[in-house]
Amino acid sequence: MERRRLIPPWLRRGFEAGAIGALLSGGTLLAFQLSRPEPRLALPQGIDGSLILVPALLALGVLAVGLPIFLAATRTEAVLGAVAGFLVAADLLMAVSFVSRQLIAVHWLSRSLPLGVVAALLAIPVAVVGIVIGPLASEHGFGHSSGLRAVLAGAVVALALALIGPYVG
Repeated sequence: MERRRLIPPWLRRGFEAGAIGALLSGGTLLAFQLSRPEPRLALPQGIDGSLILVPALLALGVLAVGLPIFLAATRTEAVLGAVAGFLVAADLLMAVSFVSRQLIAVHWLSRSLPLGVVAALLAIPVAVVGIVIGPLASEHGFGHSSGLRAVLAGAVVALALALIGPYVG
């Protein structure tokens, strides 16, 4: 007789992808820490700022969204797992960034925000594109082909945002 699982597979996959994504997005915090001596008040302009944002954008918007889509058995599980993965990864990155007190100035808001919050906000469009293109734009909506579409679409948007991100803030 089969035991009933306490946690649905999509939620388990979302938590796994979110934990991996948060771990890898920590590279953004480390890159910002090593980018220049104190005081670090803003993201550097140009390619330096882009390289600081790339780990978070790819880990949050591409990996944490793409992995649950690859492993899903249905379209619903793919979408729910991708959303859960993104939310877990973004929350963990924002919490670590808040605790480590890595604030950057966001000029158009006239405020200083934790770097993890800025990276998570920039990763939202990446995750949305991955979720829309992957499960919703393919015939089956789950599995390897949908996961590949989500990863490729998200990666293109992530690299575009990484290139313009330091100029916006």
